Amino acid sequence: MLMPARLLAALIFGAVLSHSAAADEETLQNDGFADGAPVNFQAGFIAGEIAAARFEPKIACPCVLSSITLLFGGAAVSREMGISVWDDAGGGSEPGSLLFTGDVTLTGSNVFLQQIDLTLTPIIINGPFRVGLQFGHNGLPSIATDLDGTINAGANYILADIGAGLLFWFPASQLGVGGDFVMRATIDNLVEPDLDADGIPDSTDNCIEVINADQRDTDADNIGNACDPDLNNDCQVDLVDLALFRLVFLTADPDADYNGDDRVDLVDLALMRTLFLQPPGPSATGCVVTSGVGPTIRQQKTIQE
Repeated sequence: MLMPARLLAALIFGAVLSHSAAADEETLQNDGFADGAPVNFQAGFIAGEIAAARFEPKIACPCVLSSITLLFGGAAVSREMGISVWDDAGGGSEPGSLLFTGDVTLTGSNVFLQQIDLTLTPIIINGPFRVGLQFGHNGLPSIATDLDGTINAGANYILADIGAGLLFWFPASQLGVGGDFVMRATIDNLVEPDLDADGIPDSTDNCIEVINADQRDTDADNIGNACDPDLNNDCQVDLVDLALFRLVFLTADPDADYNGDDRVDLVDLALMRTLFLQPPGPSATGCVVTSGVGPTIRQQKTIQE
């Protein structure tokens, strides 16, 4: 869906951004620019042309595009620039559907990266996408390209005026550009993490690291059997649990049947060995020590027998 044009705010940061990324956040870049490295400010752009970078998320999407960071300089004057975002799943010279367009005022700086905050303008990303910077003026200030000696031909594009106001997309390398545009995009994952890929989000999974889509939890302690050899619920798998396990070995005791095959056997013992002298889980709720720790009710009955 096309988002309406918006006036965006640009914030100026040091050349190296101090950004603490969350587990579900990713900053994408093609350039090799580092603090203090030389760059080339592309002075050949004219009004109406666009410098664009293509990005491929590595984290699972849908995602939201939260910011764009770029190096824009060559002249210390302010210019109104257009910002556009397209779907780019096709990967050709011309991008796919337009997702967003807006305007931002940038002031040229040869030293500082500038960040365009998009958090108030939700832009949903479902895969590869392209970010474009449109010029309303000729020449400088302009977008920088790095000077690391390489260019990703499939990630840098220009919408160029070929005469008579006709605009066509080209890979930037075909127009003599020798470096990657210093333009980056930060995205946030809208999909909850699922470490064990069992279809249960980590925020609710009672075995975060072990596949257990059925969430089987026979002792109702919010830790799934698949990762819960803590039979007396003291949040530690130890010799007490091993003793309780021995009492029900080769029976159908549900609490000690960790893999749900209706049999307490060597497969279940192997899980106990894996977590021996460790806490059970981990689970989304964590482990809570039961008051008056001891064998579970079911196992107390077994001991009495």
